[in-house]
Amino acid sequence: MEKSTIYLAGVSDLTSQEIKDRYRFDVGQLPVRYLGLPLVTKRLTAMDYNPLLEHIKKKIGSWTARYLSYAGRLNLITSVLRSICNFWLAAFRLPRDCIREIDKLCSAFLWSGPDLNPHKARICWDTVCKPKIEGGLGLRPLKEVNDVCCLKLIWRIASHANSLWVKWIERYLLKKETFWSIKATTNRGSWIWTKLLKYRDNAKHFCKVEVKNGRKTSFWYENWSTLGPLFDVVGERGMIDLGIRRHMTVADAWSGRRQRRHRAALLNRIEEALMLQKHNRVDEEDKVLWRGANDTYKDKFLTKETWRQTRSVSNKVPWYKGIWFAHATPKYSFCAWLAVQNRLSTKDRMLQWNRGLQATCTLCNNNFETRDHLFFSCRFAAEVWENLAKNIYKARFSTNWSALIATVSGHWQDRIESFIARYLPQVTVHTVWRERNGRTHGEPPNPGSRLIQWIDKQVRNQISTIKATGDRRYEKALQIWFQSRP
Repeated sequence: MEKSTIYLAGVSDLTSQEIKDRYRFDVGQLPVRYLGLPLVTKRLTAMDYNPLLEHIKKKIGSWTARYLSYAGRLNLITSVLRSICNFWLAAFRLPRDCIREIDKLCSAFLWSGPDLNPHKARICWDTVCKPKIEGGLGLRPLKEVNDVCCLKLIWRIASHANSLWVKWIERYLLKKETFWSIKATTNRGSWIWTKLLKYRDNAKHFCKVEVKNGRKTSFWYENWSTLGPLFDVVGERGMIDLGIRRHMTVADAWSGRRQRRHRAALLNRIEEALMLQKHNRVDEEDKVLWRGANDTYKDKFLTKETWRQTRSVSNKVPWYKGIWFAHATPKYSFCAWLAVQNRLSTKDRMLQWNRGLQATCTLCNNNFETRDHLFFSCRFAAEVWENLAKNIYKARFSTNWSALIATVSGHWQDRIESFIARYLPQVTVHTVWRERNGRTHGEPPNPGSRLIQWIDKQVRNQISTIKATGDRRYEKALQIWFQSRP
């Protein structure tokens, strides 16, 4: 009884009450939901996917995001909010409006916390959703994930997966057809079935069959030879010339006809391919393969590799290695990422929306405040930076921002020196930026010596943390750091 629910529709209130009194089931409300997903046959409407949006908002509201850094919010988006979306994407192709609303919520949460203010974004969401090597934060765009999930559903159908859903499709939707041969204008199935049929042209480039006994491989519509799907090569006329009917499998073509010689060289190549497979046949089930990285075919679907082959690619950024590296602290890396994109709220940028702002540097009270001035041309910041970094960089030491980013993003022969040289600027940028913000908002100023102590302590703590993880490659890091200190 506790697992059963009754749904009432199209009956009067009196009849409805009589049914409730007679059957002591819980009364559910339409639309029906199973495991949190709506059971619908038509295209998802705003009412259908609204529970997904509400679930995301509820999750965001439950987090005390005011105590979270940008990196902390990013981690929650990646691990929690995207997991909620993936559960829906595994079953449905979400409408564009739904994806747009989810992106707005995630963007607002990343930049403003639970206030969900959409006007505080510092970098557009399309850039955030690029791989880190291309200047983003490594989130996958939901639209691209949506496409990959549809391809995964096609893989389950094409590979004859042992699931109730696939068996139902084969019996009631495909019948004697294959997934590749059924007409796109068919009236069978739900709206998601129609959408999957539109993805076939894309899926054809990934799916391939390794013929064993040939009993489950369509001769005309599946990619079993080096020529690709043969119907796409020779069309209806080829069926007549070869004498192989539309629904025949490779095994049927072996046993149901004799090899012929044709005037067309292409038809003879098909005959040769068929005979070659016949000589190599074994008493095993045909194996459906999916294209992975480096054009290698595997007998399983790999989401990551499929996404990489279908996504939109952008140019790589030259500063990638200087921002994202092993054992980096996420909140420092995020701050450095904003700085390298020149999206920190320095006064030169704030002047764009507040013309009356005093744009003098808060730290030195002398020059115009820009990113390049703060890191590290400013007299105050340069003193801190020189004390910490001069003995690490030696001949490559510079207070010029562009030169520094080029140096940390370049090649370092020694692993330990590479880590310290990349980690130190991030900690210093974060500390100087925090000091600048504190002074701007009226907090008592800290002397440069105190900032140096904080940064020195953070570097030592990070090296000790790495050592505690058991990574022996950095055992001499603390010694090298102590040797560099004046």
